[in-house]
Amino acid sequence: MRETDSMAQADAKLRSIVEMAMSVLSHEIGCDDCFEFFAAYADHIRNGNEIPEPLRTVAEHLERCPACTEEMRLLVVALEAAKIAG
Repeated sequence: MRETDSMAQADAKLRSIVEMAMSVLSHEIGCDDCFEFFAAYADHIRNGNEIPEPLRTVAEHLERCPACTEEMRLLVVALEAAKIAG
């Protein structure tokens, strides 16, 4: 890969990170705070329950964070597998 191509990719990644940081809402929680509520949120998802108001910030975070969204997906899959096996 040429150095200019590498720099262009780095610039694009940096722009993406800055755009994500700039889009954070004032009431939005971060990944660490979101993770604390994963179990409760996953229970509501698995049971098909409406997400209660206190957990709506988790839903908002998941809309913006691909890493946490993937973690949540894996948690739900693992919980479903444990339910089937149990």
